[in-house]
Amino acid sequence: MTSLTALRRGALATFAALTLSAATARAADLDCGDGPLIVFAAASMTDAVGEFADAFTSDTGCAVSVSVASSSTLARQVAEGAPAGVYISANRDWVKWLGENAPERLAGNPVVIARNGLVVASKSTGTTDIADLLSSRFAMGDPTNVPAGIYAEAALETLGIWDAVSANAAFAENVRVALAMAARGEVGAAIVYSTDARMQPDLAIAYRFDPASHPEIAYEAVLLTGGGEVGQAFLDRLSAPQGQAILARFGFLAGGEAGQG
Repeated sequence: MTSLTALRRGALATFAALTLSAATARAADLDCGDGPLIVFAAASMTDAVGEFADAFTSDTGCAVSVSVASSSTLARQVAEGAPAGVYISANRDWVKWLGENAPERLAGNPVVIARNGLVVASKSTGTTDIADLLSSRFAMGDPTNVPAGIYAEAALETLGIWDAVSANAAFAENVRVALAMAARGEVGAAIVYSTDARMQPDLAIAYRFDPASHPEIAYEAVLLTGGGEVGQAFLDRLSAPQGQAILARFGFLAGGEAGQG
């Protein structure tokens, strides 16, 4: 007599086979286009989007080329005609800027794919007092255009110490540059995203900013003209459980609209 366990295993195997078959069929039907899908992504997503792109290519056979930089730099390049098919910004403002300055480049509605936290990373953990941590030279994104810098300035203003410490700040072109400056010992600390701090074993998180001290760190992604079917598939899968699991592994918080997890 066949056991109940065996029946369950058989059912699961059949379900898995059908799921794989359906996924393969969907991948086979996907129009990959004439060249790789070009994805412009915020520098803080370098590792996570790179891994997701590899998984996407493995699953669909569609090549993906990821270019990372500051969200502001990438937005301006898109507006100037750079052939990107997907744009992922570390805040909503630069997606909004694109919609106002190059609306013809947007081919879909933006979606929040992830969220993040803001921290101070440092080699020295002798103090956790924010004023002490930033009493000497520290790095942060340029607050005039880099999302991480904009969040950092807002947080320090909320704490009432921006005027006192801003002269010590070395403004970087993106958050990964600020992180690297701290890792090399060029500065005593860096204000970065919590996901970035995880990427540097030589640095420790010395301070975590209260999320209420700055605007929500929400990553918006949008399909651009030229992204086509493969670009939409990339975004759909990035928002789906598989993509969210990869982002979570790198420390990103869930995407979706506020209140959806």
